[in-house]
Amino acid sequence: MYENFQQPSSESKEQRLKRMLGFRIFPKRTPEEKLALLGSEERLRSLDAITTTTYPLSKKEIKKGAVLEITERNLLPVELLTEHPLVYIGSGTDIEYPLALGGRDIRMIDPILSDERAKAELIEKIRQLIKEDQKIGDGQKLGFLFDFGNGKEEVSVELVEKPYSPEDAEGYVIPDNVGLIVLYAAQSPGGRVAVDENMKSKLVEGGAILEETTIIKPGKNGEENIIELGE
Repeated sequence: MYENFQQPSSESKEQRLKRMLGFRIFPKRTPEEKLALLGSEERLRSLDAITTTTYPLSKKEIKKGAVLEITERNLLPVELLTEHPLVYIGSGTDIEYPLALGGRDIRMIDPILSDERAKAELIEKIRQLIKEDQKIGDGQKLGFLFDFGNGKEEVSVELVEKPYSPEDAEGYVIPDNVGLIVLYAAQSPGGRVAVDENMKSKLVEGGAILEETTIIKPGKNGEENIIELGE
């Protein structure tokens, strides 16, 4: 009954294991190559400091690979992230990821942000990235200057202490005209957060959803452009 089954000859055991674990493979790059792509030391520091609580922890390398490929291929135009919000669902304290992606108006959505220790950790992360004595704030709205490659720009970060759950009146409501929605194994009280029609309806024209290593760009008449990052 198994005589027609064949193991793909082009896939090594290591590649097969990575695929089963949800890994995508990205090319290795030197620090100089990364800096040339990202445009500034601050953005490079953000990339290098990206973390994840998703098992296995080495999945942080996938986030880094995704950032570099997105930047190299200009998959998220700068205007999208300068003129419209970046909403990061299930963000934890991972401010590095949206900064590396180029977000200027960042909304971090996670119940953990109700914990003062988490807020303090996030603020300290920002200080380590900008390496300057700036007044950042300590409430639900943070602000600072950051170099994305063309000199210092204003960045605002809103901390939202709610889960995303469109069925729950107490959950987070995504605003209209969002440029990018980011999910990375995000969780809600109902389980894992998946891309839904509500998210798509909140995007500005040309906006996108980045779900781990997949970019979804809704189009007209229900059409979607889906881009898989890595190999």
